[in-house]
Amino acid sequence: MKKFKKLTAMLLAAIIIFVGAAQTRQVETQAASAAMKGVWLSYLDFQSFLKGRNQAQFDQSFQTICATVAANGGNTIFVHVRSHNDAIYPSTIYPWSSVMLGGVNPGFDPLADMVQIAHNSGLKIHAWINPYGYRNGAFSGNAALANNANIVAGVSEIVTKYAVDGIHFDDYFPPLGAANLNAMVSQVHQVCAANGKVFGIAPQGNVENNIKMGADVATWLSVPGYIDYIAPQIYWTDNYGKAGATAMSTQRLTQWKSLNKIGVPMYVGMALYRCGTAIASDPGWVLQNNNLAKQAQTAAGLGYSGYILYNTTSEVLPNAGQKAELLNLKAVW
Repeated sequence: MKKFKKLTAMLLAAIIIFVGAAQTRQVETQAASAAMKGVWLSYLDFQSFLKGRNQAQFDQSFQTICATVAANGGNTIFVHVRSHNDAIYPSTIYPWSSVMLGGVNPGFDPLADMVQIAHNSGLKIHAWINPYGYRNGAFSGNAALANNANIVAGVSEIVTKYAVDGIHFDDYFPPLGAANLNAMVSQVHQVCAANGKVFGIAPQGNVENNIKMGADVATWLSVPGYIDYIAPQIYWTDNYGKAGATAMSTQRLTQWKSLNKIGVPMYVGMALYRCGTAIASDPGWVLQNNNLAKQAQTAAGLGYSGYILYNTTSEVLPNAGQKAELLNLKAVW
């Protein structure tokens, strides 16, 4: 009898491992199935388009946003749902968002509406989270909420309640150590895989800075079970430096590609908001109006599977430089 029980336990464990691996392969295949053409809608974009509106006004504004993204060739919107240890949906863990909703119940569920509107517009929607509500060297809101258990439970709350297409983390990680952050990332990945959702991270483009803060990008890109895609923020042109002579964008794209040992789908995060803006350290943004198109083509040549643009405001209310860059980008990808 003991031998039978032991054999049964081993068989069950094998089944669990097999099913988990199958779920991971399924969401990884989903992540790589089509070219990503995304845009980030941040808590800052909320200030211009969505904050302080009743449900009808909110829905109309978000419909306009989705229509604009689709018209520009986009297929995915990454919406900030937790930015400061709070939420834009009714949560059992986090209070209502202070920055995006004024800290009050709006009387409806903004995330539920956005999921429905995005899908009706032909777009996928990913719930974008700053997991620890950490930025500028400090935790936002109630710092006691910023722990791994709450982060994992909060992700579970979203993926079981809403028909989002994925969970997305940004580049703000507190100095908690690589082992701590890796444990959290791995657990979030498991929750997403178990619910058929993709999970990805958009780290800052400087690899060395990620390593210093404990964002273990090398492990995420060399060991299965952490992320389904990565979207490094490559916010430079190939005319970087005061003389405009450094191909910084291409250098960073190549560096990130070299870290990817297991074929994790890669998207390039691109700085639409910088287009047409005079930046002394990076004059390329005003030297030509096809920076994004060239960057996307270089990324594609290196095996990247698409792009994500920052930010939505620059798509909905573009200046002349941003408008030209969007048209050139749409023409090539």
